[in-house]
Amino acid sequence: MMLEKRISGAAALASAVLAVAACATGGSSRQTTAEALTAILAADHRSVENRARDRYRHPKETLLFFGIRPEMRVLEVWPEPGWYTEVIAPLVREKGKYYAAVIAADPTSKYITERLEAYRRKLAERADLYDRVSVVTFPTDGGDAVPPGSVDMVVTFRNIHNWMS
Repeated sequence: MMLEKRISGAAALASAVLAVAACATGGSSRQTTAEALTAILAADHRSVENRARDRYRHPKETLLFFGIRPEMRVLEVWPEPGWYTEVIAPLVREKGKYYAAVIAADPTSKYITERLEAYRRKLAERADLYDRVSVVTFPTDGGDAVPPGSVDMVVTFRNIHNWMS
């Protein structure tokens, strides 16, 4: 009986140690991500106008809530003009992957053409940050923009109103 209590106590202690270690690792990862996001949000690659909107959009809190991590493969649907690209692409550049699923080019639409050109210029102007961004076409036929299972997270921001009209 005494041996059973010791084994049971040791198992409980081991479980507690493992649980604390798991929490510490998760917290550390979250803390590291939070620190990286703070640095990215303050960096000079972001326009003054975009930084001014942080207080309304809460990008750090939003992305931490979503559980984003630097090693993730993230697809953003319709990222242009690139407000969140400025935040997510640098975060995942070294260890993960950023896919920008843009609207299909439409030569009959000046608006779409200009929007895509501006987005591609934005990426080209800061190749030091965006050289690993993969621009893919968001399919309008229900197909896949990237192979199934190739991303960890899909995000879209401020687009639902576009889809509703």
